[in-house]
Amino acid sequence: MKKHVSLFVVVALLITSNLFAQEAKKDTSYWKKKTQFGFNINEGGVNNDFAAGGQNSFGINAFFNTKGEYAKDKTTWVNDLQLQFGLINTYGQGGTGVRKSIDRIFFDTKVGRKLSPTWALVGGANFQTQFANGYKYGGNKDGSNMLNSAIFSPAFITEYVGLEWKPKPFFNVVFAPGALRQTVVSDDAVREKDATTGALLPAYGVPVGKSVQNDVGIMQIVANFDKDVAKNVNLKLRYQMFMNANRIEHIDNRLDAKMAAKINKYFSATADLIILYYDNQSTKIQTAHNFGLGFLYTF
Repeated sequence: MKKHVSLFVVVALLITSNLFAQEAKKDTSYWKKKTQFGFNINEGGVNNDFAAGGQNSFGINAFFNTKGEYAKDKTTWVNDLQLQFGLINTYGQGGTGVRKSIDRIFFDTKVGRKLSPTWALVGGANFQTQFANGYKYGGNKDGSNMLNSAIFSPAFITEYVGLEWKPKPFFNVVFAPGALRQTVVSDDAVREKDATTGALLPAYGVPVGKSVQNDVGIMQIVANFDKDVAKNVNLKLRYQMFMNANRIEHIDNRLDAKMAAKINKYFSATADLIILYYDNQSTKIQTAHNFGLGFLYTF
């Protein structure tokens, strides 16, 4: 399953890239494109005699974002690819070694047909997973690290048809009463085991013996905000809500936020925040954040 899903994603990305190239050759005036690449580095430390204490650390975070928006007559097509990965190494007295700080693969494609200046009929697909293994540190009985996630374990693929409301160029909301979602767990190693029997347990809502769980959403809402909120300061927000037809009382929510403040042509400060609530993963609100200063190139 892992190979099939990997092949699907690679082929989809290649097809999209090829369509981008073909359309650019025909008439580039219908496309608006933006690509960003950057990395942040942070370092800090103390010696063993520093009375106030502290921890030595070194971290790096890299990201690549590219977005293409096509508009001709009443037809629109938006493709958005976001890749991000970060590591932090704490060393010296009390150091924990190298761990992930942030990890994200995100791809979204959406085709629309305008019904009015602010409303459109849209259909699209979304894919999300991660690059590297994730661990619950010290999670095993012997104190060793417990593997709890990996590439395509989980992965989320969502297809939808609905209506888009876009009152401003920088803000839109998609209401999709018809949405399908596949949750993929391709590696059983991420599954926890029953403390008594040792049997594998469901992971991310995917039952034991299956690698894909299909869910029907009676409503999905996706809201996007992307605007320069001040001079050289850009804010991106994406909120996604998915109401499962089989679990109406349990609504999945996810918010992704990114702020980039440009210092000069090649340097910027960036801040990332992820907040999510998926009760088939955890009954608690999950958060992740990252902040850094570093290189940013936009073209």
